[in-house]
Amino acid sequence: MRQYNFPKKSLLALLIPTMMCHTIQAHADDSPEPKVHLGHETITISRTPQEEVGETIVTRRELNEQMVQNSQDLVRYNTEVDVAEVGRYGNKGFAIRGVDGNRVAMNVDGVALPEVEVNEIFAPYGYQYEGRFNPDLEMMGGVSITAGSDSLLSGSGAIGGSVAYKTKEPASMVRGDGNLGGYAKVGYTTKNEELLTAVGLAGVYDKAEFLLNYAHREGHELKNHDMKRHDKNKLNPIYEFSLDEMPNGTTSLVHPDALVHEQDSALAKFYYHINDNHRVGLHGMYQEKTNHMNTQSKHTYGSRNGSSTRFAHDKEELKNYGVNYQYLPESSRWLGKLNLDYTKSEVLGLADTWEYYLGFGRSKINNPELSYREYRPITNDSAQLSLKLDSASFDRGRLGEHQFYLTGGRAKQDYTSTAHYLNYVDNKFDVDGSFVNFAFPDAKKDIYHLALGDNIYFNDRFKAAVGVRYDNLHYRPYLQGDKVGSRVASLTEDAKAYGTCVSNNAQSVFCDAYRAGTHNKESKFDHITWNAMLDYQLIEDRLTARYKVGTGFLAPTVSQIYSNFTINANEQVPNYNLKPETSLTHELELEFKPKDELTLTLGGYITKYEDFIHTKYWNSNRNDRVLGCSNHTCLQSNNLDEAEIKGLKFGMKADFSAWSKLDGNLDLTADYHFSKDKALVMTDFNGVKEVNTLAAVPGMFMLGLNYYSPNNDWEIHGKVRYTQAKKSSDAKYLDTRLKYKEDKVYCNSTFYAGFCSYGGFYDYDSAVGDYYKIDRVADGYTEEVKTYDVVNRSKSTLLFDVYGSKKFGKDKNWILNAGIYNITNEKYIPWETLRQFATTSINGMVDGKGYGFNRYTAPGRNYALSLTYEF
Repeated sequence: MRQYNFPKKSLLALLIPTMMCHTIQAHADDSPEPKVHLGHETITISRTPQEEVGETIVTRRELNEQMVQNSQDLVRYNTEVDVAEVGRYGNKGFAIRGVDGNRVAMNVDGVALPEVEVNEIFAPYGYQYEGRFNPDLEMMGGVSITAGSDSLLSGSGAIGGSVAYKTKEPASMVRGDGNLGGYAKVGYTTKNEELLTAVGLAGVYDKAEFLLNYAHREGHELKNHDMKRHDKNKLNPIYEFSLDEMPNGTTSLVHPDALVHEQDSALAKFYYHINDNHRVGLHGMYQEKTNHMNTQSKHTYGSRNGSSTRFAHDKEELKNYGVNYQYLPESSRWLGKLNLDYTKSEVLGLADTWEYYLGFGRSKINNPELSYREYRPITNDSAQLSLKLDSASFDRGRLGEHQFYLTGGRAKQDYTSTAHYLNYVDNKFDVDGSFVNFAFPDAKKDIYHLALGDNIYFNDRFKAAVGVRYDNLHYRPYLQGDKVGSRVASLTEDAKAYGTCVSNNAQSVFCDAYRAGTHNKESKFDHITWNAMLDYQLIEDRLTARYKVGTGFLAPTVSQIYSNFTINANEQVPNYNLKPETSLTHELELEFKPKDELTLTLGGYITKYEDFIHTKYWNSNRNDRVLGCSNHTCLQSNNLDEAEIKGLKFGMKADFSAWSKLDGNLDLTADYHFSKDKALVMTDFNGVKEVNTLAAVPGMFMLGLNYYSPNNDWEIHGKVRYTQAKKSSDAKYLDTRLKYKEDKVYCNSTFYAGFCSYGGFYDYDSAVGDYYKIDRVADGYTEEVKTYDVVNRSKSTLLFDVYGSKKFGKDKNWILNAGIYNITNEKYIPWETLRQFATTSINGMVDGKGYGFNRYTAPGRNYALSLTYEF
């Protein structure tokens, strides 16, 4: 990895405001929004696109202005959304309306991103990939974030909301009325020392359009409050942490795990206009990210100078390509537009752990020995065909003007999860001699859906929309081959099963069930979802009421249905009777415009969730198989929980341009969001208990001041974020502990009487005349509601950010963006980071004295710069 030298913080602190504070004043530009004409389509390029109830649209302009680098930056100023962290593997997606992970759907251009599959036994140690793929935002033209049930648009997963990424289009990269355009960009941010370089080229002609975009990122670990620079020596196995760095065992590491990451992303599109009505196209997207990380802090009982150490060489990769067709009839009475798209996608998530042996009784590391490699890839391959029909408008007088749409899709998916063990022999990994030391279920999925909707326009004051959707999912489990090498292709299915389950003694009862034919049961799910919206101006042009009601569902994952993993007296039990999780959202919004320069919004919502899938634990005697489990600790996914979240939102936007006497545009924005949540859990022994989801975002207030220069060549933005501390009363969870049965066991033997009389475990029973002891035998679990023990580390925070941009050059085609974040250098741990400790995971490993919490603090004062040339 190349090393770069950048200005020190003190210099940057002076340099950035100087570049942003330009004092040109002229007349405001009141010209209408520019429009781009493409055949029969007209695309309006607006600074603030029209948003539906519960929807936030982040435009390409905002992505550039805010220098959005990742998912956390994307929702930095969203009061309803945060990102669910999972440590080594980044994040598991977004948290919206009290739920996170798979309960928030994610897609790119309508193609669903893979769900997170979790092995509860492996999760504490980070042995398996558990992240959610995050597309590079440099490739995106915009992102739509919907809060509330949204399965009408996004299908399975959207019970709490959805995040829809839309890639760039050729027209978005061409300036003005030209045919050819592009850009070159370089950026740097101090919070993870990431350097971004990107180039793009696009053309729009009468017969053809094309786009090519490439971005490269390289950087290091996300800093904590200390903002300590990356030390490359920590990625060398011979590095030994000092007592200051690791004062109390490996989990006490006070700074983030040392990391080097590199990412390459590319996007390509080509459209050919056969005539004004017909267009065909090709599209492709590629993204690869590699992480090299020191994972010593993930050792449960590791010490600073232990006998072994582990390093991660993880990888994420996406390959996406396909064809599309668009038809725009000139004068059809029925059809307005037709789109047909076929996309093939391949997504890889790789947990690749290298183990080094360092020796016992050492005072100094000399020659670390690379012992073996745990190579554990998860793949999700899919092929999707989708169709969308937009009807022409039908005027039915008093019944309104109707525009119908019909969408349909068919997707075939193949999910695989493998755990390879590779020995390091003769200075190389023995690939051909590798084997699967654990067997996990794989599955092929067949998914199709059909949706029908109607957008209704009654008059300028009254609009409505309604839609219904049917989804059908079919899972077929199978067992894949166990070789890393090329010989996999020549193996029959029986040979693969034998190689995994017999010759290599894979530790899973899944193998027995697979050979017996009892684990091959297919699963089928179908579900109907619907949405409806009303938009009515109670007072024309002044007071508008909007109401939305919608439903969502989430089908169980492969691991929740089929997991049957066994190790160390822990056993997962499959559940073929799982039902989809469901949700229902009601949302009401009032928009009041007392004058043209002021807009006030007040909204409230309630979302109810049912059939939450929850992991159930119980104890089973080895000689008494309960639900197929014969080990001490049994785990199974069950539909147990119900949940509810209520929220209140307030918003304001005021144009102070006239009042301020400035020549440009000055506006003030304010947003506040607060929610209360609860979940009802059916316990095994103690009935129904009320807890919290923990994924609910704390109350947040956002204040923004924005200034745009008269000729739109520079702008500056100030943001103030106040986040409330999480209250103990809002952080209740269900604590599961072993329950014991006590048996009185007598010595009952003349031969052992002498031993019993002196045995420290025995007491004498004078009534019986014999020695006895009390045996404690595990007898199930107790489940008790407790307060999340680290909620006291949550604190109210007040953060200040300033960012802006300046255009310069003859044609204003050079753009400098700069920002300062957390200006006051506030030290805190975000709730989205703290709440992950409530779940058994690799991030739950912090030493008893709490030193390790320091590495999870948010970055201190940090800076970002980017320079873009557009042509």
